[in-house]
Amino acid sequence: MDDFGRAALREREAVRIARRQWFWLDLIVWAAISVFLFVIWLLTGGDFPWFVIPAGAWAIVLVAHAAFAFILRSPEDILLEREQRQRAQALPPDDRTR
Repeated sequence: MDDFGRAALREREAVRIARRQWFWLDLIVWAAISVFLFVIWLLTGGDFPWFVIPAGAWAIVLVAHAAFAFILRSPEDILLEREQRQRAQALPPDDRTR
């Protein structure tokens, strides 16, 4: 693999790491805000559990963010992986370890 290919792989991995870091940050902020809303609900009398509505809506968005960070791949990633597989199959067996 040439230098350009290695740089592309490093950039792709950096994007994956950044996606996952943003997800963990989003999860921490969601948990903190949810606890904050729960405490406000308790302090105001605790009648109707209104805090569940914003926390639940945000949780739905958080699930989508998790899918984006951990499951879904960009079209560029799919094309790069396909190209790598094709190049690996085109090489003789002794050159595949490079």
